[in-house]
Amino acid sequence: MEALRVFKTNIKSVQIQGAGPSQISSCLIKECVINQIENQKVSLDLMLKRDTKMALKDKILVAVDTSNRCMETIRHITQRNPFQKKHLVLYHVFITLPDFYWDIEMEPKSRGAVAHARAWEAAQKNKIDQFMEKAQQMLLDAGFPKEAVTIKIKQSDKGIARDIVEEAKGGYLAVIISRSGEGELPEPFLGSNASKVIQRLNFVPVFIAGKKLPGKNILVALDRSEGAMRAVDFVGELMGGYDFRVRLLHVIRDGEHLKSTPFHEPLPKEDVQTEEQKIQAVFDEANQRLIDYGFKSDHVTSKIITSVSSPPRAIVQEAEQGGYSPIVIGRRGLSKFQEFFMGSVSNQVIQLGVEQAVWVVT
Repeated sequence: MEALRVFKTNIKSVQIQGAGPSQISSCLIKECVINQIENQKVSLDLMLKRDTKMALKDKILVAVDTSNRCMETIRHITQRNPFQKKHLVLYHVFITLPDFYWDIEMEPKSRGAVAHARAWEAAQKNKIDQFMEKAQQMLLDAGFPKEAVTIKIKQSDKGIARDIVEEAKGGYLAVIISRSGEGELPEPFLGSNASKVIQRLNFVPVFIAGKKLPGKNILVALDRSEGAMRAVDFVGELMGGYDFRVRLLHVIRDGEHLKSTPFHEPLPKEDVQTEEQKIQAVFDEANQRLIDYGFKSDHVTSKIITSVSSPPRAIVQEAEQGGYSPIVIGRRGLSKFQEFFMGSVSNQVIQLGVEQAVWVVT
């Protein structure tokens, strides 16, 4: 409306000055060209700002050690076509011997031990270099552009877990970590302590790789929380348009608390029906969002499981029986009171779902 007002004012101004039709036409053309250029400039500025913002979320951080399980994780990544449009940063935190250890090098009796330590450290550096090169080549052979795979090795500063968290603050879309392998020493951040790292990475989605090679079926665990719908949006933005199938799953516990507590009572049948009706609206919203992101309508299904005492176990069993991987779950979903008794659902899914990849979305 403002542009139209200015346009009419310019016409009137030209007419008052006694300009002829040809002059008026010339002025109008110039005015239109100027307005068009200004509009294009504004649009270009908006596009640049949008692209810059998107570029900051175009990186995926892959925490790397030298274990066989980590190499399997790299192999799993090669099977995910959507990842080929992202920038992968293969990140390793290298632990060196403490500085004070080298102080004893001046003592004749300790020179042999120090020389042995130096050789060990050099061997470890060589090992990670070779591992990184192999991992990078595996990704390149799978079709990842060379400029989209970066190797980053950092000497530990605050400890492995904290260093990864600090690196993850650099605008990453997600962080991928591996579980420790059988017969291998558990990594401080990739084995039994994975849940602690996930809690620290509460500002970015975390992918925990499973044992099985991922397929085309994705399981999204839903409740009526905002975190669950963010998980839907994340799956849609990353995986939409690649012919994946999604199962939306909601689990209704048969009581508010554990059976081992004196407060346990089964949910009344009418309460279960009410919950089913409420979650159906969530299913409908999630289904439409996924279709808008590029999923085929017949590739999105939903399921409600009732009368179970352990939602995490029910989620993992559904994934195992249906061949789903990854399991996608929002970080938040339980009430404070439920978390007191149950702990985090996402943490339990991670502990139980060792065969499947688990994505915890913030």
